[in-house]
Amino acid sequence: MIKKITMAVSAALFLANNAMAADNVMVGVEKAYVPYFTELAAKFNQGKDFKVEVTTAKMFDLLDALPTQKGNIADLFMVPNDRIGDLANQHLVDSINFEIKGYTNTSTKSASYDGKNYMLPMSTDTTLFLYNKDKLKTVPKTLKELAPADWAAKFTDFYFTGGLFMANQGYIFKDNNPTDIGLANDGSIKAGFAAKSLYHSGVTHWTLMQDDTVAYDIMMKNFTEGKISAVINGPWAIADIEKAGINVGAAPIPSWDGSTPYQALTGTKGIAINGYSSNKEGARAFLKFAATPEYANKWYAMTREISPNLAVHYKDGSIHKAIFDATNAGLPMPNIPQFGKVWGPMKTALAQIAQGQDVKGALEAAVDNIKMDIDEM
Repeated sequence: MIKKITMAVSAALFLANNAMAADNVMVGVEKAYVPYFTELAAKFNQGKDFKVEVTTAKMFDLLDALPTQKGNIADLFMVPNDRIGDLANQHLVDSINFEIKGYTNTSTKSASYDGKNYMLPMSTDTTLFLYNKDKLKTVPKTLKELAPADWAAKFTDFYFTGGLFMANQGYIFKDNNPTDIGLANDGSIKAGFAAKSLYHSGVTHWTLMQDDTVAYDIMMKNFTEGKISAVINGPWAIADIEKAGINVGAAPIPSWDGSTPYQALTGTKGIAINGYSSNKEGARAFLKFAATPEYANKWYAMTREISPNLAVHYKDGSIHKAIFDATNAGLPMPNIPQFGKVWGPMKTALAQIAQGQDVKGALEAAVDNIKMDIDEM
């Protein structure tokens, strides 16, 4: 069910209607991004016969309104990459029509669907190896060399566990082909046994974390109280960890056993063009104007979100450098519509594995359910 459009989106619709009547270009973004786009628009607008205007709109409210509002909404808006395929199939976003240069491979893959680029990457995020620098002096080369009592991860959630599957040569969709699912191949089964070994290691926090509903809180409580040395979590957790007085460090997640790199699932947000915009060429011109090292550095400076542009400098040893390195090495969140059918069956399978059920059977059942759900699309 489409959510009720917020006042912010309603304002965007009203302004967009008036702006597009004159073939102006309306940018609808979260409040935190308005100063950045306003500054860019002021520079871009010089000497143009149309203007770029900026208004506040909540990303997911705007995207929920898009199927019904179509051209009566902002011309440019932020999109998470895993929504690109579905929006493109509905013609709700249009190709940006230029090559994305100077960005990480992960982010350029995230922006591409069916051979076309559908967004300009703006920010990127993924999970990290967060560790207590007072307890763990160096980042281990592999997760396997850490004692289960020393660390924790919410491996009942595929967002956190996906990289473990990749590190054991499993895969989600081979080459984004939804008919080739690798979540029950030999590598994925190996990953399932790795997770099961942790949950049944006899370590108290892993035993308690078999219950997915409390797993995250147990993990964070043990880490912030200094009982364990490391966790796999996202950058969003760092503020709470520092508030608890932990001297936290961050790094890309180590390989499981050294055989294959850990590829954490990585999300990228970017600016896309409304498929029903009355001034697509103006919107494309603005995106191309923004696709420079100068404005990528300004994005980072003004928002403190990690830009996937290779020209942005992140201080060596900093948490932001660790995030950038992890996203650069990560696996782009698949942006085909069928990916949405992975979460539910894998959540069930991972919960069963944590509780001690048969790994191979749980994963094979998950793949069967994913295939059935895809067939019903």
